[in-house]
Amino acid sequence: MNQPRVDIYNFPHKGLRNLLSQVSFAAGNTDLSNQQALDELKTKTRELVVLLNLHRQSEEEDLLPTLEAKLPGSTQDNVEEHELLEKTVDQIDHLVKKLTLGASPAQGVQFSSMLNGFHAKYLDHMAMEESKMNPLIWKHFADEELMGIHGKIMATLAPEQIVLWFKYIVPALNPMERNIILSGFKTNAQKEFVDQVLKVIREEMPASSFARMVASL
Repeated sequence: MNQPRVDIYNFPHKGLRNLLSQVSFAAGNTDLSNQQALDELKTKTRELVVLLNLHRQSEEEDLLPTLEAKLPGSTQDNVEEHELLEKTVDQIDHLVKKLTLGASPAQGVQFSSMLNGFHAKYLDHMAMEESKMNPLIWKHFADEELMGIHGKIMATLAPEQIVLWFKYIVPALNPMERNIILSGFKTNAQKEFVDQVLKVIREEMPASSFARMVASL
């Protein structure tokens, strides 16, 4: 049986789909007269903004320039989409910061509408990368090169950024993918850091699924 190709989009895109869904849901049902609920919405939204910016940065600094060098002109549409999406991410960040306890229903609707519109556009963007960009990447990169790019991206992340990625990626993976990502992480990271990451992930998964995952490592 042939081994599947290295898919550099798979893990981050699953994590972003997970978090986008959570924030879209929260944007529509949060009680703006409840401080705890509002704080949770703000935290989730801020985490989304951080991960979206990190993902764009890693693509534009480590992946797309390398593909562009091999295949000139191939990344222009992707970069242009990034620029448009980045403007909306900044608007979302601005709007959520303006939400305060007891904000008007109109403010809540405005934020929810913008978030949901962005959610739809970003799903389309990820689908485009997976269906159009990934075949080009597989054609022009060996798996060893892709693992090198992945390693370079990971090396740029601060510990708290790694924790945040794992928080949303791991629960979104299937059991085989979880074993792959966590086995590699467990091999290369210090035990204290592994334990820290697992503690965060535990809060995002059903107890039974988490127990099976840990038992398989």
